[in-house]
Amino acid sequence: MPSGASEATGQTARRGSSSIVIVAGEASGDWAGARLAGALRRRMPKATIEGIGARRMREAGVELLADSSHWGAIGVADSLARIPRVWRALRQLKARMQAERPLAIVLIDSGGMNVPLLRMVRTIDITKLYYMPPGSWSRRPRSQALPDLVDGIATPFPWSQELLSGGRARVEWVGHPVAEIARPELGRAEAYQRYGLDPGRPVIAVAPGSRAQEMRHVLPVLAAAAAIVARQHPGAQFISPASDPVYEKKIIDEFRRLGIEVALLQGMEYDALQLADVAAVCSGTATVEFTCLRIPMVIVYKASTLTTLQFVVFRGLLGKQWRAGMPNIIAGRDIVPEFLGRFARPEPIAQELSSLLSDRARREQMQADLAEVGDALGDGNASERTADLLSELIAARSAGKRAA
Repeated sequence: MPSGASEATGQTARRGSSSIVIVAGEASGDWAGARLAGALRRRMPKATIEGIGARRMREAGVELLADSSHWGAIGVADSLARIPRVWRALRQLKARMQAERPLAIVLIDSGGMNVPLLRMVRTIDITKLYYMPPGSWSRRPRSQALPDLVDGIATPFPWSQELLSGGRARVEWVGHPVAEIARPELGRAEAYQRYGLDPGRPVIAVAPGSRAQEMRHVLPVLAAAAAIVARQHPGAQFISPASDPVYEKKIIDEFRRLGIEVALLQGMEYDALQLADVAAVCSGTATVEFTCLRIPMVIVYKASTLTTLQFVVFRGLLGKQWRAGMPNIIAGRDIVPEFLGRFARPEPIAQELSSLLSDRARREQMQADLAEVGDALGDGNASERTADLLSELIAARSAGKRAA
């Protein structure tokens, strides 16, 4: 295992009681883990923070025991291809935890990976916290298995606190971590100048996603829709966030193939994204980020036939949740147009974008609706509250051991 996954016994003994493990399997969990690591250091400066994550956690000073940059998967087929690599890393992490006995483990989202990991480490006597538990966006009752596997749950949505209560876990609504980061630092005038954008011309954000599968299926559709909008609105300016440097060339090439120049952003650069009049966004965490920015949008998702069938059967027919976009799910109604599966075609997407650009009243109504959704995301202190919860759980376990 990389980055010191099998260290000498002396080093292990030295670190054992002061280590906190954070496990994030996808891009959204990686930046949430990075923010949480910073909050934990302010409370426990002597603690060593290690775990599984990607670039943002590494930049935050987390010692990565495995890199999950390309673990993100959607659908059965995509997930199966990653199982051997992920399973090997989880087994190595379990062995390390058995040897070191860290203070705590924090699991972030990625239920397909983290719930099995929780079962693997269930007998290890350490504090266990689930941050952003899977399916917490749903208002439907769910299995109570998770609350019995952990000591604490930090959930991003207020209704999920009640739905997840009833087990042995302490459950708290901490708010959504996106609400603390999706904030521009520059004023609009300075941002226009910084990014070389013209305030007199419309700005359209195109966010194609953060996974390889989305680069294959979603990016071409969004680029083609952008090409139509460019013909309908001469002078339109396009900006696009690249979630990973490996996708930058692919995004640029796709736009240029259609004769469109695009200003590429290094991830979700909110200073630039705040300037968007409208956005076409791949379904996922990015829709929550655009919600926080109050950017009118259309939500798009397209995947392989097998993944689409999985959505229809498990999320639609069985889960009774046909909406895919988080703003609509949180609102419980359709406030943002969605184009999913076979309906994700360039022409209707472009038509909606063009309509939003032309209809100021419609844009303003959508912004008002998005503001209401934003209220359910909390006040922007999710990382601090989660760090407080973990600190209290660790202290309670320590006090219990001393009393015993």
